[in-house]
Amino acid sequence: MPSHTDSVHVQQTQSAAIHSTLGIVGAGAIGCFLGAVLSQDKALSVQFFGREALAMELAAYGLTASFGPQQLSVQAPAFFTSMVSLIECDVVLLTVKAISLPHLIPQLKKFIRPDVPVIALQNGVGIRVMLENELPNPIYRAIVPFNVVKARAGHFVMASGGDLVWPQSSDSRLQYLAAAMSQQQLPIVCARDMQAVEYGKLLLNLNNALNAISGLPLKQQLQCRDLRLILAVAMQEWLDVCKALKLKPASLTRLPNPWLPTLLTLPTFLFKVLASSMLRIDPFARSSMWDDLQAGRRTEIMYLNGAVERLGIQTGITTPVNSAIVELIKHLERGEKLNLSPQQLKQRLLAIG
Repeated sequence: MPSHTDSVHVQQTQSAAIHSTLGIVGAGAIGCFLGAVLSQDKALSVQFFGREALAMELAAYGLTASFGPQQLSVQAPAFFTSMVSLIECDVVLLTVKAISLPHLIPQLKKFIRPDVPVIALQNGVGIRVMLENELPNPIYRAIVPFNVVKARAGHFVMASGGDLVWPQSSDSRLQYLAAAMSQQQLPIVCARDMQAVEYGKLLLNLNNALNAISGLPLKQQLQCRDLRLILAVAMQEWLDVCKALKLKPASLTRLPNPWLPTLLTLPTFLFKVLASSMLRIDPFARSSMWDDLQAGRRTEIMYLNGAVERLGIQTGITTPVNSAIVELIKHLERGEKLNLSPQQLKQRLLAIG
């Protein structure tokens, strides 16, 4: 990550125990994964808040998180389907998707004590402002650059690489959580400028919708040049918008952000060589937006490609490819079938043969 974010690696030292209760609201793949990691710290009482189906699953199978050589398990996670117990929590990780925030905020306001820090881990931009406008709590952003997939019931696996980006803060509770995750060897860095990181993450998240439209596993999709050409233009549109906003997104890959569109346009044999780290993905992993469409749920498209479109209008930058991707996802949300090959998608979105 670039120096302007002041990122620093968390030292793997044991902080003084804080004996706090941590609430994880929206216990899906990311929430369960991070909750399993943090549950290894015996000074933390971790409480999960989510759907009843997942509560029953974890009660039956327990909870396990896997990354690298690590496999961390929790036998009987404390799981709640009501938000009432949030009043007990001293720190809250908010891991629901951005689209769920508007209807969830009133419950957060009702049950979270106003002094409790809330760390938001959503994809998309403008999340912190949205929460600060509605909640009296101190609001922080954290960014998860890696994919997490469910391998089987109760077992969540890191399916791609990347360091969890944690907010650099003087709050001892946030410092403790960072140290606790680092103690379990979870790759984590701290950053001062989380807006730059948020904008950099959106650059990578622009592939979520394209992956969902293609229907292919991420690794297979990234090895298809027709689809990479679409992604390259979508990314360039966002970089142009960021330039108009006079904001430099943080780089979350080894390459500087301006080089990514060029890398994507290379012939596939050369792309495989130069982007080998990008292709270190579970062969069956897909984007969470694909999961949402399969389950008939609304997606977070308006917080991703839709945000590019919205900020493009605001800055006077045209974003035709991102706008077209938004439109295609809206068709899929309505249950329509596209049945477009990668070449047909390229022709439709880029208007080239």
